[in-house]
Amino acid sequence: AESHDKMIAFTSQMPHIISNAYIKSPTALSHAGFSAGSYKDLTRVAWLNPYMWSELFLSNKDNVLKELNILINNLNQYKDAIERDDSDKLIRLLDEGRKRKEEVDG
Repeated sequence: AESHDKMIAFTSQMPHIISNAYIKSPTALSHAGFSAGSYKDLTRVAWLNPYMWSELFLSNKDNVLKELNILINNLNQYKDAIERDDSDKLIRLLDEGRKRKEEVDG
């Protein structure tokens, strides 16, 4: 059960949080004509039942918080590289993500 809850936090609950948070950008209101597959893939699960998902997130709180902290740390690394115009760091971060995707799903 413990292993299951860790994996569910990563594979299901985090994508719902990410999608739901992402779509809240004010830019989303004027995306028409600019969005394609990436946007649709990322925002599909923002259509959720807030009552059910809030219960699921809270019942798996520790695992969700662990994954949220990892994501926030990773996003801050990208943010830092972009703020500093550090193309070397940005390339390294992007390459690490590409390699991880290949390793995981290759």
